[in-house]
Amino acid sequence: MRPIRTALAVALLMGVAGVAVAAPPLSTATTTIGEILDTPAAKAVVDRHLPSVFANPQIQMARPLTLKGLQRFAKNTVSDSDLAAIDKDFAALPAKK
Repeated sequence: MRPIRTALAVALLMGVAGVAVAAPPLSTATTTIGEILDTPAAKAVVDRHLPSVFANPQIQMARPLTLKGLQRFAKNTVSDSDLAAIDKDFAALPAKK
């Protein structure tokens, strides 16, 4: 009986180890600016909607912030409608692995 339990435990562990976990979807509320800058497709989306944001040389200091967090400091530059449009385009991007 013990070898059967061991075999089942090993089989379960192997099955779990083989499961790929998809990265969470990109979002203006949860994805950091650093992650966006490091993901070319996401950066292109933001550049299309907010070209002046990533053109600013100080953007590197904002890497830990989300775009929603950045909005508090740049209300005249980053609007709710901009964030909604970016989220819509993020949803259309292929899932990160």
